[in-house]
Amino acid sequence: MTDRKKADELYRSSIKVLRSVQTKNGGCLATPKGKRYPYIYPRDNAVCVLGFLSAGLYVEAKKALNFIMKTQLDSGAFPQRVDVRGRDASYKPIQIDGTALTLYSLARYVLSSGDYGFWKRHADAVNRAMRYIEKNIYNEKGLVFTPNSVHEFPPMEEGLEIWANAACAAAAKQAHAVSLEAGTERREWLQLSKTIIKGIDKYMWNSRTGSFVKVIRLRESSSVDIDPDAGILGLVEFGVFDDSNDKILSSIRRIERELWNRELGGLCRYPKYEGRNNGGWGPWPHFTLMLCSHYIRLGERKKAERLLDWTLKVSRNNLLPEHISTKKEFLEYVHDFREAGILRKDRLVMIRNAMRNPMYKKGIAYISLPLAWPHAEFIKAWNLYNERFIER
Repeated sequence: MTDRKKADELYRSSIKVLRSVQTKNGGCLATPKGKRYPYIYPRDNAVCVLGFLSAGLYVEAKKALNFIMKTQLDSGAFPQRVDVRGRDASYKPIQIDGTALTLYSLARYVLSSGDYGFWKRHADAVNRAMRYIEKNIYNEKGLVFTPNSVHEFPPMEEGLEIWANAACAAAAKQAHAVSLEAGTERREWLQLSKTIIKGIDKYMWNSRTGSFVKVIRLRESSSVDIDPDAGILGLVEFGVFDDSNDKILSSIRRIERELWNRELGGLCRYPKYEGRNNGGWGPWPHFTLMLCSHYIRLGERKKAERLLDWTLKVSRNNLLPEHISTKKEFLEYVHDFREAGILRKDRLVMIRNAMRNPMYKKGIAYISLPLAWPHAEFIKAWNLYNERFIER
């Protein structure tokens, strides 16, 4: 049995973390000030909104949405990241999943709160964001193109990427649901969602591996990345496919088999690639918690508790990191990036904080502690667990 006292403590701490990263004007930083990511990323801000909603904190959710909606670009997209004043601070190409997840979290807020006036006030922004997604349907496959997405590694992401397509399909589906409830149905949004889902099911399923693929790369080089990837969890996290779908179950079996970290436990985001690992290769609590939520929805209590227990074990003072790695893996990363001359200021902050953590002396590097995202995922997973297994 999961230690309920520890879980409740982490739950309360997770709410404090989300509140602590929310600025006075509403935006949610990825990490607290003084840590590695003192910016508001539309993706992370949206996840914080979903965490607030799960905790019943509608005022905080609305503030975060109000902030991010003001940052929309003329194209209809949202920047890759903004500063605390809402100014574009992007240093990478726009990531379409950030736009999609902003729409998705906005829709979830409205459907949960019944605040259709808020949706109406942002109707023009919603329309422009939906048109932006529609314009990025790449070809007859009906899939959305993105230069890079959640894992931010262009050599493996530029093209038709699984997480981004899951987010876009979910955004269109939820936006349609709001329009239907509001009495102004936009059937074209439902059709857009169905088109993307059909494309995912037809073109992104690989029968040889028994799993959905990471990305179909286009333009400058055509290729298919069939490696297991935690981003596939977006398909069920956002309700694009049912948790019991045979292709989902097969994909998740592969993810667990090949991405479970045998030394530290927990789910890694992707296989180890030399030169890619930012802070050392290792498991990520928020993707582990997404897997946990999948098992909760399936009613698989023992499997869910195994993942909850791992999360409680790796928390430090009721705080969760972006990810952890062995000291050996971490030092390999530091060595390679230092010799290549690419240790930016934010990376140096991350390295210094990891080395100062008491767990470093025990051989484990804690990267970006705390990160808001896993705390939002824990709030969602713990509430879901209690609703499914405890509260009758």
